[in-house]
Amino acid sequence: MLKKLSVVLMLSVLLADLSYGAGFALYEYSARGTAMGGATVANKAEPASLAVNPALITELDGTQAQLGLTVVTANAKTTVAGQQRGLKNDVWYLPNFYVTQKWSDQVSVGLGGFSRYGLGGEYKNWETWAGSQLAYKVKLETFSFTPTIAVKANDEFSVAMGLEAMLIGFTQNSTLRPGPAANATAYEISGSGVSWGGNFSFIYRPEWAEKWSLGAMYRTKVKQNLNGRIHAGKEHTTRNIFDDDAKGAITLPDSLTAGVSFRPTDDLILEAGIVGTFWSAYDQILIEYSDRESTPTIHNKKDYKDTYRLNLGAEYNLNPNWAVRAGYVFDKSPINKHEMDTLVPVDDRHIASVGAGYHNDTWSVDLSYSHIFAKNLSGNSNSQFGSVPMKYTDGRSDMYGITVGYKF
Repeated sequence: MLKKLSVVLMLSVLLADLSYGAGFALYEYSARGTAMGGATVANKAEPASLAVNPALITELDGTQAQLGLTVVTANAKTTVAGQQRGLKNDVWYLPNFYVTQKWSDQVSVGLGGFSRYGLGGEYKNWETWAGSQLAYKVKLETFSFTPTIAVKANDEFSVAMGLEAMLIGFTQNSTLRPGPAANATAYEISGSGVSWGGNFSFIYRPEWAEKWSLGAMYRTKVKQNLNGRIHAGKEHTTRNIFDDDAKGAITLPDSLTAGVSFRPTDDLILEAGIVGTFWSAYDQILIEYSDRESTPTIHNKKDYKDTYRLNLGAEYNLNPNWAVRAGYVFDKSPINKHEMDTLVPVDDRHIASVGAGYHNDTWSVDLSYSHIFAKNLSGNSNSQFGSVPMKYTDGRSDMYGITVGYKF
């Protein structure tokens, strides 16, 4: 049973972020977008619009490309049954790329590659920590490829449709019990998978209100089918932990993003937006062994809440080549305080960001910096761990982004 619990925790990792977006979502798709708090759904188009509102690429001429990287550091502390541990200092890298081409006056196509989910971290002094039975180290990496087609219906309205192929790789380490001999009871879960989804979006720029625009994007639910393995080192027959294959299924929630942009002057862009994620679809994790028919199936109920993410962004052109940007985000967490674990040790987040960009007729370079302030959370672990008291404290993170663009 506990072996299957470990696979449950493995899949919990798959539904956790780098502890930087509510639940387990990442939104760092470009340095310009990050600097504006993600409020780029309804304003200026860039190749990275493939990640936030693909309908915008109808406004890009010729062939254009962007390549970017976000560097992330994070800190947080988790208390389990009165024992507190902090995360070790570490650095994570989130790469992305985008290519768009205007086929005709009405049709544009594009391909984007970026991370929508991710998690990484290891707790200090985990050997004697009760929380190590949930997880003391985890690394999750995802990368999505999104081929897209966008159509300009008229001068006011464009729509787009895209597919998504998401690659996932993960590793998680846990223990059967803490203590000086923890190494003898540690085990590792690793696995990978590919899942498919889609998205639909539009941009509306009314001629009767030329300073205003409205954009929106819907992402479908995605069912994850995963194949993994437990690496126990040695068999723990009393707890049903073995070296063996496992499989699982989980549903990633659908989401709806919308933004309203206002351009009071030729040099100033303002936008307000919202992302609604229907986390109630993430109601359970279904796990079973690949080759052990007698082993009972596990339904790990999460009871997540539907949540929202609010953002505000501004961009001001200092001159024809330089622009400065700023943004703010309130990121509501879906975590149920009665079903806490050690994977995502933060609650609601406030994010402040700034940035700058340079562009000419061919090249562009954008930079961003963001700081995340996380709210503390007190509650209990899930029932599989005995519903012991837990607390998240001192959650914070820094993100540094760069994006380089080229027009062919």
